[in-house]
Amino acid sequence: MDLLEPVLFNDAWGSHVSIASLQGRPIPSAEPESELWMGAHESGPCGITRDGVATTLADVIRADPEGEMGAECCTAYEGRLPFLLKVLAPGRAISIQAHPTAEQASEVRRRDREAGDADATYVDDWAKPEMLVAISPFRVFVGMRTPEETADLAKRLGVPRFSGLVDDVSSAPDPAHALLAAVLAIPEAEHAGFVRELVAACVRVSSSPDAEGHHCAAVVRVAEDHPDDIGLAVLLLMNHRVLEPGDFIDVPAGVLHSYVGGLGIEVLANSDNVVRAGLTGKARNVPELLRIVDPEADGHAGRAEPDPDLPATVRFPSCSDRFALRRIHDPSGLLLPGNGTPRIVFCLHGEVVLATSDDGPGSTLTLGPVRAAFLSARDADVRVTGSGEVYLVTLPSA
Repeated sequence: MDLLEPVLFNDAWGSHVSIASLQGRPIPSAEPESELWMGAHESGPCGITRDGVATTLADVIRADPEGEMGAECCTAYEGRLPFLLKVLAPGRAISIQAHPTAEQASEVRRRDREAGDADATYVDDWAKPEMLVAISPFRVFVGMRTPEETADLAKRLGVPRFSGLVDDVSSAPDPAHALLAAVLAIPEAEHAGFVRELVAACVRVSSSPDAEGHHCAAVVRVAEDHPDDIGLAVLLLMNHRVLEPGDFIDVPAGVLHSYVGGLGIEVLANSDNVVRAGLTGKARNVPELLRIVDPEADGHAGRAEPDPDLPATVRFPSCSDRFALRRIHDPSGLLLPGNGTPRIVFCLHGEVVLATSDDGPGSTLTLGPVRAAFLSARDADVRVTGSGEVYLVTLPSA
């Protein structure tokens, strides 16, 4: 068992309060703090100390993938840890984005390699399914509204150019996709005027207590941080949700999404394949986003289900083949599943002790608040005791 030293990211969209508060550090933090990574991704591998030597989890797995992950996992996932765990803390909206399937990523990487730039669009051959679990109220835009819903909203907004775009695509084979393409095709020089009209109309509609009013109010809040961004128009084509603590949303490939604000636990495939179309200073790739987006996919939202195999445990259903997530709310001697496979254990609140059946050195490990551990395939019969809120990431088969 290895105590992980998580990697803190300081993206401009991060919070000055959320992660620092969780970790008991002074607030506001000097820089925005966006994500806390716990895993072995090449862009931010966790630090660990193995046999008295400081190293990273990525290097340890790279040196002995079969020993750390087990033969079956090593073969299935190409010698890479298949999942990544994060604390996610947007202080303002994250870019509007979508992730490719593995087939789509591989196809584009092959094309880019032939053109002499293997990482021009995607950095690996994996899909990037992800799941977000709210630990505070969390606002998201996920998936696309139906053409009928968007047409009704356009009538309420009363912005002629927006209504005209909606009318123009009404007879298209896929009106939702055609409208997204039409909005993103507006020349950049015209973005400010178009978006300002829409935001002003959203302010008017936001006075309504119905769902459309809440949707428009959410767009207005985003406009404070992203004025004149064409992404604000895209948000009007998307579903707005507020996840309450304990709610989750499962986001497979092709789902258009933007996480707007809150604090959450995110588990995802160990990939960084993403294309963006708005609300960002990073590179946008509209043609690729339009190629991979699925207007009918909006993810699966819900609450955790009791785990029939583990007491005092709930699981978060996911369509991913890369991870499974559970929350243990009474870790009183529970035997953790997943023997012979890699696992990440994360203590959000309280303190817990992990113990193996072996009584030798390193057979116990204490996790305080916001601390995580890596359990390798060699760590068998690990029990967790104490008083804390614990999240466990395993393979789906565990």
